[in-house]
Amino acid sequence: MQNKSIQVKGLQMSYKKLQVLKGVDFEVDKGSIFALLGSNGAGNTTAVE
Repeated sequence: MQNKSIQVKGLQMSYKKLQVLKGVDFEVDKGSIFALLGSNGAGNTTAVE
């Protein structure tokens, strides 16, 4: 039984030739509170988009 609201596996993102995310995995359980934290420019917004 899947109880995940969000499941991300192997997320990758590049802007032109610059790879900004590589191999990001995470899962968020239904009903849980989740925060994606990191310094400016660490790929937080890119991961959510």
